[in-house]
Amino acid sequence: MAFEVPELPSGNPQLQKALAKVVRAEQKPIDKVDERIGKIDNKLNLVRDLKTKFSDIKNAVKPLANFNEFRELKAFSSHPDILDATSIDKATAIPGSYELEVVQLANASSLMTTGVADRDKTELGVGWISFSTPDGSDQDVYIGSDENTLDGIAAKINRSGLGVRAQVVNDGTDSDEPWRLILSSEKTGWKNEVDWAEFNFLDGDLDLDRYKQRDAQSAVIKINGQPIYVDQNSVKDIVPGVTFDLKKAVVGTTVKVEVRPDLEKIEGRAKDLVDKLNGALDFFQNQSRLDAASRMDPKKALSGDSGISAIHSQLRGLIQRTLEVTDESTIARLTDIGIVFNRNGTLDYDKKKFESAMEKDFEGVSALVSGNGTLNGFANGLNKLADSVIRTGDGTLTVRERNFTDGKARLEKEKEIKTGRAERRIERARVQFARAEQAMSQLSSMGSQIANQISSAGGAGG
Repeated sequence: MAFEVPELPSGNPQLQKALAKVVRAEQKPIDKVDERIGKIDNKLNLVRDLKTKFSDIKNAVKPLANFNEFRELKAFSSHPDILDATSIDKATAIPGSYELEVVQLANASSLMTTGVADRDKTELGVGWISFSTPDGSDQDVYIGSDENTLDGIAAKINRSGLGVRAQVVNDGTDSDEPWRLILSSEKTGWKNEVDWAEFNFLDGDLDLDRYKQRDAQSAVIKINGQPIYVDQNSVKDIVPGVTFDLKKAVVGTTVKVEVRPDLEKIEGRAKDLVDKLNGALDFFQNQSRLDAASRMDPKKALSGDSGISAIHSQLRGLIQRTLEVTDESTIARLTDIGIVFNRNGTLDYDKKKFESAMEKDFEGVSALVSGNGTLNGFANGLNKLADSVIRTGDGTLTVRERNFTDGKARLEKEKEIKTGRAERRIERARVQFARAEQAMSQLSSMGSQIANQISSAGGAGG
C-alpha cells in the first residue's frame, strides 16, 4: 500500500513538501516488507505449480504402477456379426487365438394365443391362467372382471413376479381378430422350460386358447470342434476372461477370436505419462536457465534452491536407471522403449519404438514399467517419488509450501504493525505541521499589525 500525503489547510508549499518527505520516509519500510512478501509469493506460486505437476504425474502413473493395471488386453472377433466380444477381464484373460462356431442360439419357451378383435375391449371372462415353472411348481394367475382384456391380463401377469413376461401384439395375420397375447419365460435355455397349461375362463366374449408354442433351447457353441451348451446368449469364460454376445448361428462358419495386448490404450497412457513428466522437467530446466535478468524474474524465484534441485536430481536418476531384467528380455532402460532425454533436458517419445518393443517383448516392457512381481518397475518408483514430494504432512514440497505460507503470514503481520505505526507518525507530523502553519500565520498577522501601527504613528508625527 502507498500512503497519501495529507493536505495542509493553507497549502504552504514548503510545509507541504516537508510533510511529503516524512510520508516517503515512513513508506520505505513498508515497501521493503511488500518486496519480501512479493518474493515469497513468487516462490509459493512456483512450489504450488510444481506440486500440481507432480500430482499430474502421480495420476498418470497410477494405471502403470502394477502389472494388472499395465496389462490391457483386447479381444478381436473375425465375425462380430456372429459372435462379438463385449468385455474382457484382464486379470484372468489369457492372450492367444481361439476358434469357435455358433451352432445354435439360446431362446426362451413361449406361447402365442388365438386372436381377439380388440386388445383393450374384448372381454375374455373370469378365471385363471396356469403354468409350471422350471423348478416344477404350479403357478396360477387369477383374472377378475376388471382386468379380463388382453391388456389387463398382460399387466396382471407382469406384476406377478413369477418369471413370465406377457405382451400384446398384432401379428398381422388376421384383420378381424389381429391381437394376440404372447407369454415368454424370462430365462433362456432348456433348463428353464415353462410348461404352459390351458386358459380357464368363463363367460367371456370368446374363448382364449393356445395358438403357437416354442420350446426353450440352449445355445450350442463349438470350441475347437467340441460342443458346449450354455443357457444364455451372453457367454462368459468359455474363452478365459472374455464375455461374448452370440448374434446369430451360422453352422460351418468358424469364428476366430484373438486375445492380445491393447497396444493403443497402453501407448496412450505411456504418452500421457511422458507429457506429464515433461511438464515437471521443463519447470526444473526453467529454474536452471540463468542470465543477468534471472534474479528479478518471478518465474525463476526458485533458482538455486537446493531442495528443488534435489527433487530434479532424483527424477532424472529414476528415468535413467537401469533395471534388472530376466534372461529372456533385453529391455532394461526407458531408452529401450523409445523414451530418451533430449538436449533441452526433457523427454522425447518414440511411439513406433514403444509399440515395436511391446509387440516383440510385451512381458519385458511390462516388467520395466510396472515390475514383474519381485522387482519394482519404473512406474512404481516414480509413484513413490511423487508421493514423497506431494504427500500431505511431510512431502518435500508440502513442507516447503507450509514454510513459505507461514513466512508470508509473519511478514503480513509485520507489515500490519509497521503500517499502524507509520500511520500514527504521519498523523502526528500532519498535526505538527498544521500547528506550525497556524503559528506562522499568527506571526504573519502580528507582523502586519505592527507594520500598520508603525505606519500610522509615522503619519501622525508628520
